[in-house]
Order: sequence, then C-alpha cells, then structure tokens
Amino acid sequence: MAEEKKGRSSRGGQKVQSKRSTPLKESKTGATKQAKAQTKGVRSEIKGLVLMGFAILALIGMAGVETGIWGSIISGIFSYGFGLGGWVVALWVLYNGWCWLYRGSLAAITRKGLLYTGVLFVVLVQLVLWKVTSGDELSTTTLAENGGVVGGLLGSLFRSLVGDIGGILLSAIIGIACVLGITKLSLREGLHKAKDKASVGLEIAQEKATETASAIREQVHEWQEEWREERRKAYDREKDTRYPKTEDSSNEIEVETDAVIETQEAISRATAVEVSGANVVDVESMGPSESMIDTEELEAMEPSKDVTIMQPLMEDYEDEETYIPEPHIREDEVVTSTSEVESVVAPQMVDSAEEAAEDTSGEIYTTDVDEEPHVTEVFTELEPITPPSFLQTTNYVGSLVEVPTIETTKEDTAAVAVNTDGVARPRTIEKPYQYPPLTMLSQGKSNPVTSEEVAHNAVLLEETLDNFGITAKVVNATQGPTVTRYELEPAKGTKVSRIMGLQDDLKMSLAAVDIRMEAPIPGKSAVGIEIPNKNVSSVHLRDVLDCEEFQQASGGIPVGLGKDIADMPVITDLAKMPHLLVAGSTGSGKSVCVNTLISSILFSRKPDEVKLILVDPKMVELSVYNGIPHLMLPVVTDMNKAAAVLRWAVREMDARYMTLATAGVRNVASYNKQNPTKSMPLILIIIDELADLMMTNPDVEESIDRLAAKARAAGIHMVLATQRPSVDVITGKIKANVPSRIAFTVATQIDSRTILDQAGAERLLGRGDMLFNPIGANKPIRIQGAFISDEEVEELIAFVKGQGQPEYDEVMMAETDKGAESSDAVGSDEEQDELLERAVQIVLEQRSASASILQRRLRVGFSRAGRLIDTMQDMKIIGPPTNSSKGRDILMGEDQIRELYFPNFTVD
Repeated sequence: MAEEKKGRSSRGGQKVQSKRSTPLKESKTGATKQAKAQTKGVRSEIKGLVLMGFAILALIGMAGVETGIWGSIISGIFSYGFGLGGWVVALWVLYNGWCWLYRGSLAAITRKGLLYTGVLFVVLVQLVLWKVTSGDELSTTTLAENGGVVGGLLGSLFRSLVGDIGGILLSAIIGIACVLGITKLSLREGLHKAKDKASVGLEIAQEKATETASAIREQVHEWQEEWREERRKAYDREKDTRYPKTEDSSNEIEVETDAVIETQEAISRATAVEVSGANVVDVESMGPSESMIDTEELEAMEPSKDVTIMQPLMEDYEDEETYIPEPHIREDEVVTSTSEVESVVAPQMVDSAEEAAEDTSGEIYTTDVDEEPHVTEVFTELEPITPPSFLQTTNYVGSLVEVPTIETTKEDTAAVAVNTDGVARPRTIEKPYQYPPLTMLSQGKSNPVTSEEVAHNAVLLEETLDNFGITAKVVNATQGPTVTRYELEPAKGTKVSRIMGLQDDLKMSLAAVDIRMEAPIPGKSAVGIEIPNKNVSSVHLRDVLDCEEFQQASGGIPVGLGKDIADMPVITDLAKMPHLLVAGSTGSGKSVCVNTLISSILFSRKPDEVKLILVDPKMVELSVYNGIPHLMLPVVTDMNKAAAVLRWAVREMDARYMTLATAGVRNVASYNKQNPTKSMPLILIIIDELADLMMTNPDVEESIDRLAAKARAAGIHMVLATQRPSVDVITGKIKANVPSRIAFTVATQIDSRTILDQAGAERLLGRGDMLFNPIGANKPIRIQGAFISDEEVEELIAFVKGQGQPEYDEVMMAETDKGAESSDAVGSDEEQDELLERAVQIVLEQRSASASILQRRLRVGFSRAGRLIDTMQDMKIIGPPTNSSKGRDILMGEDQIRELYFPNFTVD
C-alpha cells in the first residue's frame, strides 16, 4: 500500500512538473513565432526593395540612360513586352514593390484594377492598329515604339478577326466599357442631360432670336420716323406742286389763306424770338446787306381763295436783291408775351412805320431776280398766337424789324434771355432730370422647382435622419431662385446639435453641391435646410427694381440687392445702414453687386440728391461711370489721390457738422427740410477694392475709421468692397462702425467669421449667392444677387449722360490733386519728422525695434508704426527682420544718429 501511494505521488509530481513546465514551452513557442514573423517581415522588405530596384532600373533604361547589360535587359523586357505601355507597367511594378516593403504584401487584385488593365491593353491595340501595317505587328524594329509584344499579339488577333476598322471600333467599345465601369458613369443619363441642355439652349436661342427680331423692328421703325422727320424738316413749300406757282414776269407768290395766317404767325414769332445782344441792330443804321424784313401794311383781310403777298423794297435799294428767309422756329422755344414783344419793337419804330405807310400805300414792289433762293423751311405744329395790339390795326404797315439770319439761327437761342428792358442777358435753362426707364433692362427667366423634386428631397431628408436615429418631419418648403429651404420639425427631446452634425451626411444623401443649415429658423421651432435647386432661376435687376417698394421709396438711397429665399425682392436703404461692407472671393459676384448698387441709384435719385465718389484701385471696374452727372469728381484710380479724397471727405464731414450745429438740427434730412433752397446732397463713397487700397496706401485706414464712426448724420456713407476678407483689411474698428455687411462665397470658415462674425459664407454657391446681414438683424438673410450685364450698364450710362454734364467740385479736385502730389500721406512733414525722431529714441531706449512697442508708446495705429519701422530700416538705423526671437539689430548709436540725421538727438 505504501508503495502504491509513493507511485501515485511520484506520478502526481510528474503531472505537477509537466503543468508547471507548460508556460515555459508557450513562451518559447511565442518567441519562435515572433522570430519567424520578424524574419518574414525582413524578407518581404528585401523583396520589395528588389522589386522597386528592378522597376527604377527599367524606368531609367527606357528614359535613354546607359544602364549596362543587366539594365538593358530589364528595360527591354518592359519596352519590348509592352511598347509605350512599358512605362505604365514599370510604374505599377514600382508601386507593388512599395506595397511589399510597406505593408508586407503585394497590391490586391481588384475589379477596378482589372478594368484599368483592360484600358491599357485597349490603348496598346489602338497603337498597333493605327501605326503598324499588317504583318509587321511583331517586328522587332517597331515593338518598342508601339504596343510591344502584347499589343502586337492582340492587334494581329483583332486585325485577323474583324479587320483594321472593325478592330479599332471593337477595341474602342471595350475601352469605353472599361471607363464606364471605372467611373460608374451612365451613358443614358448623359444623353438625357445633353437632350435637356439642348432643349434649354434651343428655347434660349428662340427667345434671343425673338428679342433680336423685335429690336430690329423697333430700330427700323425709329429709322423710318427719323426719315419722316428729316423729310418734314427739309420740306420746301415753294417747290410743292400742290401750291400755284407765279409767272416769271411778275415773280408774285400766291398761296392759300392759311398760308397767309401761317406767315403772320411766323412774323409774330420772329419778333418774339430771343436773340443775343450782338444781333440787335438799330433801324436807322441798318444797311442793305443786312437781313431784315420790311413788313407791308397789314390790312384787315377777309379769307379769300387767293391772296397775293407783296414784298416791298426800299426805293434806295430797289436794284439789289433782298431775300427774306422765314425764321427757324423750334418746337422747344418759349414764346415771350405780348408785353415783351412791345418792348423789343420800340415805339419810335412804330411811328416811323406809320410814316412810311403814307408814302408807300398802294404801291407794289417785286423782285427783279428770276433765280429762286434756297431757303429751308421747317413746319411745326404750333398753336395759334394772338398778335400784339399794334399789329391788329387795319392801316398798320410793318417797320424794319431785325430777325436772325440762317447762320445765326444755328446757334442755341436758349443761351440768352431778353429782359423787359430789351437787354439780352445770358441764362441757363435747367432740363428736368428724367429717370431711366426700367424697360432698358432685361427680365430674368424663371425656372420654378417642381413638386416632384420637393417631395423627393423631403423624403430623402426624413429617411436619412431616421437612419441616424433622429425622428423629424418636413413641414414646409420655401422655394427661392437658387435654393429651396426645407423646414424640418424634429421630435420632442431631439438636440439641434445632432442634426447640425449630420450636415455632410445629408449632403451626400441628397447628392447636392452643398447645403446650409439654419438652426433654428428665427421665429419658428424648426430647422432650416437649404438645398440648391437643380434648375436655377436667373434674377435680373429689372425683376428687383420693378416693385412698389422701390418705386415709392422716398428719401435716403434705396438700392435693390436681389431676391431672398422666398423669391421676394430685397430693397434696402444705404442711408440707414449707414455703411456697407461687401466681401467675397474672386468671381463670387462682388463687382456685379457694386454695379447693381450704382445702377439702382441712377434709377431712383437725381444728381442734386445723391453725389457719388468712386474709388477704383483696379482702374477698370468703375471707370465706365466717368461722365455721369452724379459724380463729384472723375473716378479715382490713383492711390495717393484716393487718400486725399478720403481726407477731404473727413473735412467735409466736419464742415457739415458745423453747419448743422449752426442751424440747430441733428442730421442732413432735417436741415434740407428747413432749407430747401440750400439743401445738401447725400454723398456715397464706393471703394471697389479696399485691400489693394490699404496695401498701397495704408494712410486711408485712419480716414475710413473716422468716416465710419461719425459721417452718418452728416449724410456721408460708404460702401467698402474687398476680395480679401482678412483681419488686416477688415480691422476691428471697421467692423465696429460698419454693422451692415454682405458676404459672398469665401474659401474658409475663418473668412466667413471675419465678415459676418459667424460661419455660413463658406457654403454658398457663388454666382451672386450672398448672405446679407443688415444693421439690427439677428441672423443674415440669404439672397440671390441681381444681375446686370455690361451692355445694360453701358446703355444706362449713355442715357444718364444725356441728361447733363457732371458738375465737378473744383475746390475738391484742387485739394485732391495737391494731396496726391504731396509725398507725405499721413500729415505734415513736421509731424512725421517728430514722430520719426521720437520713434528712434524709443528704439534706442528699449534696445528693441518692433511695431507693437511703437504702437503703445506713440499711440498710433499699426500701419503708421510699421511705416516708421520701415523708414528706420531704410535709414540703416535698424537691420532687417530676422527669424530669431531677438528681433531686429540696432545698427547705429546715439552719436551716429546725431551726426547723420538729428543734430539735437538725445536718449533719456
């Protein structure tokens, strides 16, 4: 029994020992596996390096570099095996070697990889079928230059089966099929889209053809009207066959009764025509060569069938030829009253006429000249004029009254005015300003969103949110010209942040270009999701301005921006903003928006109500507006002159405030009500590229800050446009004083926050899509900006220029020219020198040169501090900036500065 127990115990001990030895075996096994894995990894890395070496050697050899025997063999495998496709194969081998080195395995064989291989083989076959003649597919002289052995075999196979043309078509079809498999494109959808685009283009072409035909018809009608008018003006009654002609022996002119009345009216008007003082000639001093009318005694005549008009000649000059052209009477001339006529025809002239009537009564004088004078008569439809009292006497014989000759009637008689004392004085006639008609602008084409598209997008939104565990329902959809806003009402207890976090997922589900969320919609318990429309409706400026709100706008500077998300026109008043910032990337619609603002002003305000100052650093955007009467000075393109203009605007602002304080009013509108005859126009300053202006002339920042802070009550407003919305351009002071802003498409969310203080502009669609954040608004409004073409702008400017010439402010132009010529753009030379010397003192005291130190110590802006640093660098007082933390080196000491620049320079 004892032995059995011992045996059992010994066996049990062995079992215990075997169990205890199991971890050691496992550790040894793990170490062995790890060693094998390391060895395998090293082997795969070596294989990858070798494979990459082969590929690189082949690429070098195919490039024409001498690589020896082995290199020639390796490169020959690729070049002769695949021809020109050997480059692609070598790169694929290089990629596999990299995968073997990096991941430990070759690149996986996928469906897309096989399709790419098929495309490569198709290209090789095409090369052979196009370039190699039949029978030379495997010729060693052409393998490397065409499709190689693989291309030659496949090419000869295609050529033997279907011939050259069939092989080309068949291989092309195979290649197209591979490309479709790679890109997942659909030929059916492409054809349908092409058909839709073609139909839309055909409709547009038909509309344009119709518009062109109507325009041609209107132009032809205008030409016909002008031709009729010219014929009417060139009408010669004496040559008209409908009137009886006189015999050559007597040369008497017989006309109908209304011709007599017409002549009397012409004489009456001739006596009332306003003439200049140079054309008034005394009756006694008139000579035979001067044009005059010796009117015959006007007897009380009863209307008869034929009346003969006799033209008396003075006895002293009966041998001389005297012609009496009818005066040229324009329709727009104002006929003076009877009293003015009596003042022109002096009483002594009437007496002398009565005396002459006694001597010449009953005599008939005729001309001795057979030749008929060439006198152009202009017939106008004139109201009957009652002749003066001294012409209504029965026995009156007209005296010699001077009238303008043919040459003098060419001058504008409206340039002079005859007063009651008979003295001609110059005068100016102000033509009433006519607003341009909206008909010169074209209307946009509406492409409403279909109900099927709205329903489809609503279902997709609900299903996508449901897949992520969010229950929501689309309760409303508002259709705009560019986007449609879907109002999503989530279930109770749903966090808005969860929906906002799914913005990219919703975008992918809807296959949209981009979407924008507004959570929540102001005044509603719903989340707004704005999805682009498939068919975008164009918004033209006429569609915006042709509304009651714009037509009945009184006061201020009303402008049309575009249409909002509900397809309603957006009209705003620039005078209430009071300043506007327009920012966006290049090509987003910023320049079109500026043109829209200016065009809106031309359609709604007269030159004496709103004056424009246009600053165009790019020199080509706003120069087209030169010559319109709304300008205070020509479009400013010189940067130094722009700085001087802004400094003038600051002085004008101060002067206006002094005038308002003297009158006891608070703003320009109240002042104009009290003083309508001395009203001050509103001034709008438009700067098209603020970033370029501040970069070339940093001094304008101070003037812009002052105008933005104080110019509202003085009636001076600004529109600042820039394509670089960075913090060094849109500074904190500008953002604080310019609360109204427009943001177009920007690149990043940071730029959107710089403009609007919130994100959103980075998700706009471009082409006029904007976010408008007016003063007092809680959230920005999405607007599709109005469009006006260059042709429409040119037509509008031509119409406005026809209303009158611009009256430039000579004082302002002189001051700006003088300011532009000055080299000091900040202040006077004394002020700059003082600041520079003090800045040098601070730099030597601190033993450091930086713009931030000068800003704090001198209390100046960053631009001026940076300019002082640059000036000290040019003077060699400090060195250039370094990349180290030590800052700029100080190159001069106190003695050198005192000797070279400032004689009284000292350092405290």
